[in-house]
Amino acid sequence: MIRGVVNADHAAVVSLRLRGPTGVESDVDAVIDTGFDDQLILPASMIALLGLTVRSTGVAQLADGSFKTFQIFAASVEWEGAWRPIQVSAVGDEILIGMMLLAKHEVRIEVVPGGGVEISALP
Repeated sequence: MIRGVVNADHAAVVSLRLRGPTGVESDVDAVIDTGFDDQLILPASMIALLGLTVRSTGVAQLADGSFKTFQIFAASVEWEGAWRPIQVSAVGDEILIGMMLLAKHEVRIEVVPGGGVEISALP
């Protein structure tokens, strides 16, 4: 189970450990974003720190209706005690967990500042 907390802005935050292709690791706090349908968004500074290289590009429609071209990278995340390969999108300045990373999991959020966040695998 992955645990986190709801912050003062009512965002559900969990800590993750990420790893790049050369073995560089970093701990990050990531916000769960149910409106994001891929796996993980990282800012350019974190992508550079981890030494990620571009795998492909994509196009996203943003909340304001505009479209943005972005780069896609490969990384690994420590998830439930094991390293899992993931796809990372470079779309903005936030660290966001998307619905594809949460697939086959239950997410429980107590939506009050200081409330609990739990991500657990479905049977």
